[in-house]
Parts: sequence; C-alpha cells; structure tokens
Amino acid sequence: MEKDFHFYTVYVLCRANGMSPDVAKVVAYSSQHTDDANKGHVLEFRNGGRFEQVLTAHKFLAPGSLSKETQYKIYLTYHFIPGNIGSRFQEKLLCRRDSAIAKRMVAEPSRLQGKPYQLHRFGIALHTYADTWLHSDFSGVVTELNDLKNIQVMTERGWERPAHLARQVLSHVIGHPGHWEADPYPDEPFREWRFVQKCSQAEIHRKNWELCRDAAKAGYQVISAFLECNPSFRTAPAVPWEQLMDLLTTLYKTAGSLDERCRRWMDMINLSQIGFTFEVGDKNIAYDDREWFRAAVEVEKDDAGNDGYVRRDDFPRSHWKCFHDAAASHRFFVLKELLAQEGIVCC
Repeated sequence: MEKDFHFYTVYVLCRANGMSPDVAKVVAYSSQHTDDANKGHVLEFRNGGRFEQVLTAHKFLAPGSLSKETQYKIYLTYHFIPGNIGSRFQEKLLCRRDSAIAKRMVAEPSRLQGKPYQLHRFGIALHTYADTWLHSDFSGVVTELNDLKNIQVMTERGWERPAHLARQVLSHVIGHPGHWEADPYPDEPFREWRFVQKCSQAEIHRKNWELCRDAAKAGYQVISAFLECNPSFRTAPAVPWEQLMDLLTTLYKTAGSLDERCRRWMDMINLSQIGFTFEVGDKNIAYDDREWFRAAVEVEKDDAGNDGYVRRDDFPRSHWKCFHDAAASHRFFVLKELLAQEGIVCC
C-alpha cells in the first residue's frame, strides 16, 4: 500500500468516524510515516541529551536491509505481521489477511488512555493492519515462500508479463523479504495481477482495489471501536460505511501515478464529496515526511558544514518524539508479547 491508502484513506476513515481534522491527521500521519521512518542515527543534542530514533522502514538494498535484525524488527513487525497459520515456523510467519493476531495488535492502542503517544500508536497499528490485505501470503523474512513465477499484470492489451527480469533474478540470488520480486504491483490499488507461488504451486489472482476496499471497511470498523473506548476523540457524528464504500472503491480502481491518485483524494476532500462536514483543517490536507521532525528539532550547521541538532522547547511533547515512542512501544508489544504468546519467538 502507498500514501493514497496509508495517509489519505486513513484520514478519511478517521474523519468519517467523527474525529476532528487535527486528530485525524495525527493518526493518518503516523500511519504513513511508518513507511518513511528510515533514519536510525542517534541525535546528540547540542543543548544536552540524546535521542535514538526507531526504524520502522528500510530502503531495499541499503546497507543492513537484508540483515536478520531488519527482517524481524522492521519488515515483520510493521509491515508483514505473521498470521500464525500452518505447521512450519516459516509458514506461521506468512502475513495473513485480517488475521487474529493482526486484530489483537490493532485493538491494543484503545487501551493506552493517558499515553501521549496513543494516537500515534494507533496510526502505526492501522498501517500494519491494513498491510495484511495486500501483503497477505508474503513473509517479512527472507524465505523461499516469497518466491514467485509467472507474474502477470492486466493491461489495456490483456495479461502481460512485467519487464523486470533483472529484479527477479537478483531476488533469487540474494533472497528477499516480502513481495519485492513483484513490486510495484502488490501495493498499487488499481492493479489486477496474478502469480504462482513456487513452493506451493498455488495460483493467486488479485484485484487490488477489492482488497483495498475490504481493508478500508475493516479499518473503519476498528476506528469506530477505538472511539467507543476513547469517546473524547470523537467530535461529530459518524458517516455510515455504506455511504463511503462506492466512492472509495472508485478512487482505488482509478489508475494513475501516486501523485495523481493523492491529488484525487485531496480534491474529493476539498469539495466535501466524502460525506463528512468540511472544516478548515481539511483544506489541502497533505503529508510532508519532515514536518514533525522540523517542528521538534532544529538543524544547525557547524563550521565544517556538518549537521548539529538542537531540541526545541516542546520536544518532549512533540509529535515526532511521540511517533518514535509509539514505534518502540508497538515493536515491544508485537515481538515480546503478542507473537511470543503464540510461540513465535523472533526477538
């Protein structure tokens, strides 16, 4: 999934459930930032103290991207949560659509009342939960279960084989977590594609817009349940899912570049065509992956041109710090409590 789901869909679902624009943006920003927090260096502050960032994403083929630590702490934890189905350990690690483990994971933030990072944790959990639809049957670790053949994508001319043979060859040589061999097709909502799993010989045919629709419906229900437990975050009546479904499905099914798709979502919100009452905070709602960092930390250059970092006065309460605190909390819960209780020990 990409920004049109992890940011815009989540924002719309939060607003449709009665959250204010400011609260909805915190949840949606956290959801999308889970794909973008790929800087792991420690910040040593010139005005005292230090802060260790939590990696929730990693650039493929960057140094360390295929390490065991990255596979378990990042891919498996935030993007391919195990479904715990099957007899072999590697089978249990396969991500499964709307699994019982995923449901328990996404329900946990509802119980974090009083934590300054509750909304941020909820956004991260929604990201991981939504990913179970398009990431289903793939594993966050390097395994032969991720190997595919006969990848085909539907085009205007009918079924065609993708022209990225080099990617497939490379993935077989070095191994790969997740669905990298078939990228970008698994994450694009408008795609119809099919493939054969090498190990099981299972033939799988996917219409991504249907999976996105189902993920959005489940996300809508999860947000509704969250607000039942945390009613202070609801400031308006909910828009029924039935009023949203057809419009969202059309948005998913309409092809285009990521920028074009995100613009469609923004336009729909600006024109008040989603169903919830338009407010000033909804206008031109957009995601800037450095917005929270800039609000929390000032970057100063020294005489040699090297970056130095200064904590802003409200750093302890900043969204950026809360996101990383939430990411650490999510990782601890998933690896050391949720999965460990199921006998999946990977920490």
